[in-house]
Order: sequence, then C-alpha cells, then structure tokens
Amino acid sequence: MKIGIKFCGGCNPVYDRGRRVSRFREAHPEHEYVTTDTNAICDIWMVVCGCSRRCADTKGLKAGRDIVLLWDEDSFKRLEEEAADAAPEVEAGGSDRRVLHLHEKARRSRVMTSEDVRSFAVLTGDKSRLHLDSHTASRAGFECPLVHGMFLDSLVSAVMGTDLPGSGTLYMEHTTRFIRPVYIGDTIEITVEFASFQEREDCYIGMFQGTCRNQNGERVLSAVCSQMMKKSLFRVEAEESEQTDYDEFREI
Repeated sequence: MKIGIKFCGGCNPVYDRGRRVSRFREAHPEHEYVTTDTNAICDIWMVVCGCSRRCADTKGLKAGRDIVLLWDEDSFKRLEEEAADAAPEVEAGGSDRRVLHLHEKARRSRVMTSEDVRSFAVLTGDKSRLHLDSHTASRAGFECPLVHGMFLDSLVSAVMGTDLPGSGTLYMEHTTRFIRPVYIGDTIEITVEFASFQEREDCYIGMFQGTCRNQNGERVLSAVCSQMMKKSLFRVEAEESEQTDYDEFREI
C-alpha cells in the first residue's frame, strides 16, 4: 500500500510529530511512503496535525482509499489498525504465501492528466492525434482528446500485479471492452475482483474481473483477466465446488 505523509504548518504542536510518524513507519515497513510529492496518488494520505484543531490543508490530495487526519495517539492507533488490515494476509507459521479468498476486491483511484497521456504516447510510440490534438478529436466526434484505452487497461494490470493477487502473479490473457471515452481530468476508480479459479499441481489459474468507472460512477472499461499464481507464492482458500473448468473459464 502507498501511504502519503503531509504535515501541518506546526504553529502549535503539542507532541513530537516527526517521532510519532517515525514509529509508525518502523512498525509498518511493508508499505511504500511518499513524503515530498503532494501531487502523488496514494492509497492513504496521512495528514499529521500538531493539535486537535486539525487545520491542515487537505485540498488537492489524491487518495484511493482515504485521507486521514492525525492529531493524537488514538488517531494514530486507529490508522495502524487500518494499515494492518490492509497488509496481505499470510499463512500461520511464518509462511510468506499470500492467502487469497474468492470475491475479495482491490481498488485504486487515479486522476487522468495531460502528462499521463503524453508520457504514454512517448513510451509506446502511440502518438495518434486522437489523443494529442483537440481538432482531430473533435472531427472524430469527441469533446477533447482521449486518454489511451491501453493506458486504462494497464491500470487494471497494475492493480493485479501489486494489490490483487499481488506480487509474483503472471498475466496470461485478457479480454477488454472499452465502453465510454475517458478525458484528461476524469477521476477513474479501478476495481479488481477475484472471480474464480482452477487449481493445478503447482499453481492456480485465477480469473479476475476488472472495472474502471469515472467520477460519475459510469463504467468506462470492463476486463476479464487470467492470472497464473504459483503455489510457492499464493494459496487460495475456497470450496472445491467454487473452482471453474478452464474451457468455461476462457469463455467468460
């Protein structure tokens, strides 16, 4: 999980904010921390206030899950409980295999920017004027240049590769439907759900459903993706009846 850290102005702190944040980070080294880029999109933003007035400015912070105001020991403890709940579940006895449950979900949110579009065009070589030129987009019937569909598709892949199922999964195949146009400035929520699986000798083949929605709640993309999850890294907890035949799996 990516956690952003922002401090208030510190006009009247009643405790050592820096030391308390350091204790939090030492207790949760499994998370990625952002401390200098307030434009970063994080799962959680920690806004560290020095007193109970909680007057820190949160405007412009982008969080996939929550923006949390912290001002005393109890508020830090509540956040620590949330961070522990968000950490990947592992097996008892010290195994670092990720334990997966059918129908669990992962979510992220991201604001589409002109920098995203330009960077993706340079990275992939897809410099179609439909994405970069307002006149071309207008002639094609759109109100402004479109965000690349494959960029949106890659955001679904990113959630699967880092959150669900997580690090170590292997992308096998996917089918994607692009439903509505996405423009610069749109806020896109990406959701991935573990839908079904087939167990093999050394791995699981899992089906994951990905959905992207805009700030109006409208679905802009849907995807069905298959992932190989090695048993050395993952364990699925489910009833045998919840498995899916692979031929059926491919046609969903």
